[in-house]
Amino acid sequence: MRRREMLAVPGVAALAATSAFGQRQAQGSGFGAVPTISRKALRKESSSKAAYELPKNAAKQTRYLASLSALLQLTIGQTQQADSIFAGAVTNRGGIRSTMKAARKALGTAVRNNDGPGINQIASQLGSLMAQYVANGAAANAAFYQILTPAQQATLNQFQGGYTSTVA
Repeated sequence: MRRREMLAVPGVAALAATSAFGQRQAQGSGFGAVPTISRKALRKESSSKAAYELPKNAAKQTRYLASLSALLQLTIGQTQQADSIFAGAVTNRGGIRSTMKAARKALGTAVRNNDGPGINQIASQLGSLMAQYVANGAAANAAFYQILTPAQQATLNQFQGGYTSTVA
């Protein structure tokens, strides 16, 4: 029994320390509970797609904003602005996605019919739609970046591979 107790105590202490140090208090967030920083959100911020990725639905957007709020210590006003920026961009992406889906179906039909000119035309259309998709996300992330303070921008830059802002 002594041996089990000796193994259990450090394990419990390590677990408690991990949960205590893994959470940060978001100052000025106005939320009653202590928000946690999602590892998945941090991975998204450090990926090569961080410049144009957006949360895909309302639940993911809520978690994403809570993680960003905790990481960057966003104010209530900044959180509200970010929510409206990302919600508008996700709405715009919905139309682009449905058009892309239809174009992919048309591409499949063109492939089955061995329609060379049709394949080229639809592939060009898909490229244009993908450009709109990426530009939409990049514009939303740029708008979000502009509402941050210089200290918050520096923190976000650390997670995004140290990109520096050229905007004065």
